[in-house]
Amino acid sequence: MKAKTSKKKTEKVVNENKFTKEQIVNSKKFAKNVDLLRATLKENKKYTLKEVYEIIENFMKGKVS
Repeated sequence: MKAKTSKKKTEKVVNENKFTKEQIVNSKKFAKNVDLLRATLKENKKYTLKEVYEIIENFMKGKVS
């Protein structure tokens, strides 16, 4: 009896780094948006860079959560 072989799609899991509000507002990368980020980010939450860029983009478009 032949053993079954199946081809499974492998998903690439990317473990994105998360940063605290303090790390983000002290970053040179976000120097232009420090005031915006201080006002919108929460103290006890960690954010990926993608999330931070989305927060900035949504704020600039007038979408505030």
